[in-house]
Amino acid sequence: MAQAYFITGTDTEIGKTTIAAGLLHAARRAGLSTAAAKPVASGCVQTREGLRNEDALALLGECSLALRYEEVNPLAFEPAIALIWRPARWACNWMWRRCSGRCRRSSTGART
Repeated sequence: MAQAYFITGTDTEIGKTTIAAGLLHAARRAGLSTAAAKPVASGCVQTREGLRNEDALALLGECSLALRYEEVNPLAFEPAIALIWRPARWACNWMWRRCSGRCRRSSTGART
């Protein structure tokens, strides 16, 4: 059975990506299949391939599965702002529906 971990923190720029990338790296070196998701990212940079976020790229670099960027970061925004979701039920449901299916599809081939 595949295992999944959700890394969270109380603020931005406190090391969530560093910890997640380290865990992915260690798991990959131990021979496990790894996949990651950064469902929502702001502060993305426009590239020829589209909007890209440095945290999402760092996570993608530690995945053993061949994932497309869009599978790791489906919601990419250029402005560097913290996204504030209204505490309404519809916002939470929308986010869950939008991201959970993509995250589940990204980890389909992961073995732990």
